[in-house]
Amino acid sequence: MNLDDRIKQALRMDEAEVEQTLLEESGLLPRALGVFKGSMKGWNVFGFILSFANAIGMFWSGYYFFISESQPDRLFWGIIGLVFVMGTLVTKIWFWMEMNRYSTSREIKRLELAIAQLTAKLNQ
Repeated sequence: MNLDDRIKQALRMDEAEVEQTLLEESGLLPRALGVFKGSMKGWNVFGFILSFANAIGMFWSGYYFFISESQPDRLFWGIIGLVFVMGTLVTKIWFWMEMNRYSTSREIKRLELAIAQLTAKLNQ
């Protein structure tokens, strides 16, 4: 039996275990909460607070946009509202990118562990 056949056999044995792990970690909430772990925890908390503040500013300026009666006031509040909308969008995109980075790094670590276990089995 050559090395490729032994690797394929070891991967087939661990297939059920890998599928169970993937089923346990599916879902948006575990991935979103996973962003608040690790070395970027402080920046992610800051980004979440900044996004929340932008959303509050967006609704606040939207309210004043609709209750203002003069054209210059509407223009002012409309521009301020657009700035807050852009800020909210930027922080949300950054947050989703961090979720993706966290998920990818977990998959890489899982692959490293699987390769280490496979190497240990092959050396036995």
